[in-house]
Amino acid sequence: MRTNIKRYRKSKQRNVDEEEHQVILSSADLASHDDVLTEILLRLPIRSLLRSKCVSKHWRSLISNHRFAHLRNPNPNPPRGLFLRRIADVTPPKYDFVPFDCEKNVKPPFKTLNFHGNVSNSGIVVLHSSNGLMLCHSLHEYYRKMSKEIVYNAKYYVYNPTINQVATLPKLEGCDWFQRRPRGMTLAFDPMKSPHYKVVCVRGYLWSDHLYNIEIYSSEKGSWKMSGKPFANQIDTEFMGGVYWNDAVHWINKKGYILYLKMDADRLDQIPTPIVREGWNVKRHCYPLVESRDCLLFIDIFPPFSMKFDVHEMNRDYSGWSVKYHIDLNESITGFPETTEMTLTLLGIFRPLQSFVIHCLVLGEREEDSFLVLEVPGKAIRYNIVLKTCQELCDLEISRPSRLSVADDGLSKVGRWPGAFQFYESLCHV
Repeated sequence: MRTNIKRYRKSKQRNVDEEEHQVILSSADLASHDDVLTEILLRLPIRSLLRSKCVSKHWRSLISNHRFAHLRNPNPNPPRGLFLRRIADVTPPKYDFVPFDCEKNVKPPFKTLNFHGNVSNSGIVVLHSSNGLMLCHSLHEYYRKMSKEIVYNAKYYVYNPTINQVATLPKLEGCDWFQRRPRGMTLAFDPMKSPHYKVVCVRGYLWSDHLYNIEIYSSEKGSWKMSGKPFANQIDTEFMGGVYWNDAVHWINKKGYILYLKMDADRLDQIPTPIVREGWNVKRHCYPLVESRDCLLFIDIFPPFSMKFDVHEMNRDYSGWSVKYHIDLNESITGFPETTEMTLTLLGIFRPLQSFVIHCLVLGEREEDSFLVLEVPGKAIRYNIVLKTCQELCDLEISRPSRLSVADDGLSKVGRWPGAFQFYESLCHV
């Protein structure tokens, strides 16, 4: 009897071992089929994918492949947060991170930037962001006593903070005595259309305050190319605030129109803004042009210090604007004591200050998911546009008054220096 029991136990153990062995073989067989494994990995969140690189060299190679990143691009993640540069004379510059969902633990990829041991007198600064990539630069300027001229030397980088990958752009060509430093740089990247990105640079000339040209860098070709002919009469255009939408880069002019470059046609054109305000100055006031979920939006907040404003949306064919939202913050944001009226003494004169700053407008997949990110002194707030509810996102070490130079009448320059930069998790290579 005991012998039979021993035989039975050995037989059962042998069967279990064989089943486990078959499972191991099946798993190994599955892992060896790249197509099946790729389909599984494509469904993982990006953070899990980055951890999965540690499983094996094969998995790391598969996930790091350009083809894998391209396959995942048709399903990009929504923005996860916002970087705000601290307005202070510190080197290197520091950034606060505002998560869009305070219930999810999103670790900020950086607080300061330093590429390849770069040393400069200004540190590395974020200039622009586009769908998970960031355009940065390090600036070094010095004065030549003999020639009495300022020598401008800058390096430009495209950086993916999710995978901590950086590419240094080739130096802009042209004679230094003939051309000025760039008037504006815009990063143009749409992973839904292409794994490659472009950088649009607007440059001026030393001998003319009214003449400009445009050069475009293509990551696919790895070089700069002149776009069109030199153009004039754009001294009131804010080239530091380019907005990429509809395969074009848009810049706003204080005279009431938007200049845009259609990159596929290499053509400059312009459209009117939905509202023209007398005395409005894009260089002194806000930058109201934003892009979200492939829509071009114009935020009309006037007069300054108002709690009511409209959001206009441009038609795809540039045929005109329509009002998308009427927003009144009086009902919700005033629940925060930090939004009470503030004043600033300037040359002995008291004037009211905007009690909040609009850093970001994000359209949701559903209408009821659309929201604004606002800053009141010391806090970041998420305001749901449709539901008209507020949620505190985080405390900010640097309060709103220190960002007056960014947003004198209620809007920071979203996505452009020195304002707010959205953070998307992305596997795209640079």
